[in-house]
Amino acid sequence: MSLPLSGRYVGLLLLPLLVACQPDKPTQQPSASPTARQLPAEKPASAPFRGWRRYTGQVGSYPVVVELTFEDTATVGSYYYARYGELVPLRAQPPGPGQALRLREGTAATSSGTWEAVQPAGPVLSGTWRSPDGRRQLPFSLREEYAGAVRYEQVGFSREGQLPADSAVCGIPGRTVKFSLQGVQLLDAGSRPALQRIQQQLLPVPPAQLEAYVARQVADNVGDCTETEKSAWVSYNADHLLSVTFLEVVFAFGAPHPTHHFTTMTFNLQTGNRLGLADLLRPGYEQPLRQLLTKRLLADPSYGDFYRGEQAEGQQRWLDQAGRPQQLVPLPAGGVALTPAGLEFTWNEYTIAPYVMGPQSVELSYADLRRLVRPSGPLAAVVARHK
Repeated sequence: MSLPLSGRYVGLLLLPLLVACQPDKPTQQPSASPTARQLPAEKPASAPFRGWRRYTGQVGSYPVVVELTFEDTATVGSYYYARYGELVPLRAQPPGPGQALRLREGTAATSSGTWEAVQPAGPVLSGTWRSPDGRRQLPFSLREEYAGAVRYEQVGFSREGQLPADSAVCGIPGRTVKFSLQGVQLLDAGSRPALQRIQQQLLPVPPAQLEAYVARQVADNVGDCTETEKSAWVSYNADHLLSVTFLEVVFAFGAPHPTHHFTTMTFNLQTGNRLGLADLLRPGYEQPLRQLLTKRLLADPSYGDFYRGEQAEGQQRWLDQAGRPQQLVPLPAGGVALTPAGLEFTWNEYTIAPYVMGPQSVELSYADLRRLVRPSGPLAAVVARHK
């Protein structure tokens, strides 16, 4: 499927919230009294509870992972069932001091339930999940927990530079040029060598030097007549695995449109090693994996119609590195991202489709990949947990 520019490139901090929710999971268990699993209410903290937080716990009898970012203006995040993985958005308006947290579940247009905690925002949350009509309810209990994961925060800087008013070098005298960077900073990297090795690959310079780095880059942009936005977000943070996706958007003055380039990195949090498909999948995975991706791409109405139309005209988009036509789609050069539901493969612009169709993305579930996953590799426990 293609990635819509308005959803993929704007509001990257909220990217996980754009995935379709699955409201039916809580209904698989009969209604239950919420009192049995509630935890004691926490006393309000003296300082505001802010930043990104990760919780584990249960809704009814279903294990869940919840990630929330608490800010002054709103609380946003998502959760997923450990055995299924589909992300469900969560959002709340900031409560008053000492007021209990109430989360709305679902998309902006459609609510699939509410989470009514008995505590204010804090390290322990418990209460009742209710369906939109109020007829179904389940107890939930959550605790802030980072076993097999890593604490992190988003860091970012943006700087503008002015072209000389009398300069026509870029064709637009006096134009403002911008360079912005949003990255991932691991909060425990200072005490863990494995995380230090990972951190060195997540940011172009140490975090303390980012502001100066951005200032230098905007000066380069003025000379190159370009504007650049670099973003990064975490797509998986569990089971001692961390997966981060990077997006670079570059607009060259005079060009008809910006370019967008995705890359991904996946790491073993215990060793700090970067992992590729060969570390996750059995030897000989390439051919069956390409078959799965080809089938999924051609099943997408938009891409399938485009590809068959080009084939009918004697054109071929799938080429190997030597430029030879291929019957199976090549694996994306930018890598693969882990998600709670599976592996996400993204082809950058122009690689398998024209610019107007945007980047193409396919997610294969862990169930789809079961026979390809290394039985004792980093994904073995993840696949065993999924249906």
